Amino acid sequence: MNNELVAFIAEGNTEQAIIDVLLDHDALRCTRENVLQEEVIRCRNGKRFAKQYLNKSFGQNIHIYRILDSRSENFVVPKAYLPKISEVTNLTTRPEIEILFILLHNDYKKYTNGNYKKPSIFVKEHYNDLKKVKSYEDNFQFWDDHFDDLIRILKRYKSYHPNEDTLADLLK
Repeated sequence: MNNELVAFIAEGNTEQAIIDVLLDHDALRCTRENVLQEEVIRCRNGKRFAKQYLNKSFGQNIHIYRILDSRSENFVVPKAYLPKISEVTNLTTRPEIEILFILLHNDYKKYTNGNYKKPSIFVKEHYNDLKKVKSYEDNFQFWDDHFDDLIRILKRYKSYHPNEDTLADLLK
């Protein structure tokens, strides 16, 4: 992975912040220099992504990593752009990325036993770690300050979902 060109496509602000923290801490099997335009992309539509980012010649194929919470979201790239893509990998964090905060606070059982539809609602109601649960800045600052916890929690999440591709699979 360190020698290939990668594109990180984040579903939301939290996913983007976490990837940025991991890149800034050199925790992934690639460096920011290997990342398409050296930034996390927020374009989830395959056609729009292809037209906006794949219209250039790169000299190598791109491995696309999509960070999202849905297993069923489609990512359709026009056939003309397919030769530029080596692979598309979906890295899931279900039911949504805020589950990482619940794991951090050791409240997974409490969350799953309650009537909470979304982890973000549970986080808002139970923790004061973040002022804005969906804010890029708040998430970046929190996980940057708690980097070792982030690594531990990503690995814990992976242990709950060993048969899925997750962010932990990209760690060094």
